[in-house]
Amino acid sequence: MSASAGMGAHRFPAPGLTPGSVLGQGRYSLITEVGRDDRCAVRLWRGRDIMLDRDVALTLFIGAPEVRSAVARALRAARLATVGAARVLDVLETERIGTVGVAAVVAEWTPGGPLVDLLDDGPLPPGAAARVLVPLAEAVDVAHNAGLVLGCDHPERIRVGPDRQARLAFPGPGRTTSSRDDIRGLGAMLYLLLTGSWPLPDGPPGLPPAPLGPEGLPINPTTLRSAVPVELSTLAMRSIAGPGSDGGVHTGAAVRQVLEFHAISTADLISGAKPIDPQRAQRLRQIKFRIAMTVLGAATLMIIGYAGMQVISVFTDTGSAPFVIAGNAPASQAPPPPAMLAPVRVRSVTVYDPSGLGSPDHQRDVGKLLDGNPNTGWSTDSYYQQFPVYKKGLGVMLSFETAVSPASVTVVSPSSGTVLEIRTATSPNARLDQTTVVGAATLRSGSNQIPLRAGPPARYLLVWITGLGGADGHHQSKLSDLQIQQRAT
Repeated sequence: MSASAGMGAHRFPAPGLTPGSVLGQGRYSLITEVGRDDRCAVRLWRGRDIMLDRDVALTLFIGAPEVRSAVARALRAARLATVGAARVLDVLETERIGTVGVAAVVAEWTPGGPLVDLLDDGPLPPGAAARVLVPLAEAVDVAHNAGLVLGCDHPERIRVGPDRQARLAFPGPGRTTSSRDDIRGLGAMLYLLLTGSWPLPDGPPGLPPAPLGPEGLPINPTTLRSAVPVELSTLAMRSIAGPGSDGGVHTGAAVRQVLEFHAISTADLISGAKPIDPQRAQRLRQIKFRIAMTVLGAATLMIIGYAGMQVISVFTDTGSAPFVIAGNAPASQAPPPPAMLAPVRVRSVTVYDPSGLGSPDHQRDVGKLLDGNPNTGWSTDSYYQQFPVYKKGLGVMLSFETAVSPASVTVVSPSSGTVLEIRTATSPNARLDQTTVVGAATLRSGSNQIPLRAGPPARYLLVWITGLGGADGHHQSKLSDLQIQQRAT
């Protein structure tokens, strides 16, 4: 069973776990229970390290099956170092407290408050919600790259510090928790902050469940709140999609990328800056006005001076080039004939989408770029907002039999205004920052020949879309045909 299923379905009694109880051979004292995760028989306590006189976060696992796996996972996670997760200080093997066996993960205490306290005044502004979750998404990315599961799929494990940054405060994933549950957890936290409701089944007591649509799925946040950008709403819905769902988000890096964009674009919503004093604001406006007038005056004088010089030159210039009548130029001065171009055979073409957000756009159609038929082709999905919102870009990667030195790329497209970069790559799955720009163009409707700068031969060529065609609310580009040319030898 997935760790996201059955939340709150069972209650695990834990007699003996009361304030003042001690564990770790008397080192740690229980202060107050701050949460529970009944899916995996976990209690979340604030405790006290008696030896070092400091508060700690205690994730207590009740019962033999959970205890054994919890200890093993916690020992592996102890090396994780990221701002979005509390540092593990100690891992306690099973000991008996009252009538139950308990293992514990001891972590540094995170000051601040529970994530759900942010909802005291209702759902957050979208930019604020995005900013809160950026460190948590980064922690998921770091953990997964290290081969670890973070365990951030329960809201009571998350605390928000005075800087309004979310953090996994109670490390120690359950026995059945997977990396996919981490991604679902991120999506669920975003949905919660945007709507005030929990979208996964059997949510924690006290949190209202998300309203469901006709298909039994949570209604997307934009439908519930028109102020929520479609990209954030889509991110939440694709993140909480179950295993095997088409279009699901699969990486913490993909989640973080979208969150960071929206957090930056609306950071003033949560910056906490005090309003400017009205008198100071008036002085600032006066200063800006004087600066603007000075710049305008200087620019005017420069223009007048330049015009005067041009008038004087009309009457005084005697060294201008003689007037030449066109005629037959000497044969020795004839320009060289243009280089002949030869087509390059493309071995294969695939959709290139490093964002990891959902399935590649229309992968089944991408081969039509090479069929020579301008009436077929490949298109991107329709995006509500222009790149780089939601994605930095999207493209197609061409592979050749051997390394080639392309001279130009011909793109046939009906999508005028599409902005392209042509990049060479060393592998079909190279990161974008590992590719090299050799050409660029803004397409007009029809055939577009894009000249390329000379460079080392390459086996892979990326046609990278940085700007989509279309208009507000419907940004989409179609490429009908691609041809690669190299100089004939």
